[in-house]
Amino acid sequence: MNRLTRWLVCTWVAIGAGGFAGSAAAAPRFPQCPPVGGDTGCQYLITVNKLGVVSLASDPAQPSYANNLSATHETPPATDALVGVQNDSSMPISSLNLTGPIIFEFEGDGICNNGSGVVPSGCRTPTGATACGADDGLCSFPPPPGEPAGYTEFGAPPGMPSWPNGDAQNGYEGPTTWFSNIAPSPNDGGTANFSPAVPPGGSTYFSLEAAPKNLPFTTYLTASQTAGGASGPVLYAPWGIWVQDAAQLSGGNGHLGGNVTFQLSRDGSCSIGNIAAGTNAVSSGTLASKAMPLNAPGTYFWRVQYGGDGINAPAVTDCGSETVVVPKGGKLGLPPNGRCLSVFKAKLRLGRRPARAAQVFANGKLLGTFGATIRVRIRKRERIAVIASSISRAFAKGLTDGRVFRQQSRTYRAC
Repeated sequence: MNRLTRWLVCTWVAIGAGGFAGSAAAAPRFPQCPPVGGDTGCQYLITVNKLGVVSLASDPAQPSYANNLSATHETPPATDALVGVQNDSSMPISSLNLTGPIIFEFEGDGICNNGSGVVPSGCRTPTGATACGADDGLCSFPPPPGEPAGYTEFGAPPGMPSWPNGDAQNGYEGPTTWFSNIAPSPNDGGTANFSPAVPPGGSTYFSLEAAPKNLPFTTYLTASQTAGGASGPVLYAPWGIWVQDAAQLSGGNGHLGGNVTFQLSRDGSCSIGNIAAGTNAVSSGTLASKAMPLNAPGTYFWRVQYGGDGINAPAVTDCGSETVVVPKGGKLGLPPNGRCLSVFKAKLRLGRRPARAAQVFANGKLLGTFGATIRVRIRKRERIAVIASSISRAFAKGLTDGRVFRQQSRTYRAC
């Protein structure tokens, strides 16, 4: 940028989207972009999440990719932004409408002509020359298949040669992107088109003159479950045990508000049979569900959702990323029911083999982990259940097969 007003506007945009830090690029947080100029990865990442929400995150360790100001003939600070797109939704993305001060005011220092360092593979001239990198150079990516023939990209440097289909590129567009609907000066809006469309789970990249604006900050939500002292993405639990989930929320602008909601479902898509498991305000500092009793056999699926706060984007976990399996009842070497016991003793077997280890629960609480023989003192009236330890691979594998696994829960009273 060459004008003081542009410098002020772009500095404000940079701070609002996460800021710049340092002049040396570090290990990339967002590898959706290859090394370009002074960057080793994306400076900004646009994410379309599982809810279909479009949001923006930044990597403060990545400077502007065109940060060699003497080579690009610009006054500081450098603002050209390397932008990645990550599609975490279930639908392909064919285009994104983006806004922000001067973000489409292209000036000849695009990805292929960055004047500052690395040029990604694929940059070349229409004649096939790959000597790219100089500011206001003649290199670009070939026109993607969806770009109209005879189309001239906005901001294509004077004298930029046309490709065989008549298209004149500007070098900013990346390998699968072309721009349209550019707003008149100061070029603060436009459309990034993707050909082919970015598939679910896929990504692409391009560059802009500055960071996009008017997008919420990206948030990241993860969760972990516990039952009877065991934890993990898949738990096998006896009837009557209590399960609880805890969430971790990160990203955003550092001042997150809103609520996190927990639910259990008996359906693998989390669309029917949902059981409310509590809501927490992010400001409370505790993001945990209610302790939920599992009173019937079957598979239970957790889903956790952050609702956003108007500045930070909502987020949701995958249905099925955490599951609890409650096997059907059977026998696993427990004594007959209805006995008066002072000490509970049992030999545990997995099929015809002694069990390597097992967890013993009473009234939904873990009493301990035992070997093939367990011995537990009865206090008052307790409901005893046995289940394989999640740390025993062989035994846990057997739990998935009802013909091999047998689990029983019975009530005993102290003599």
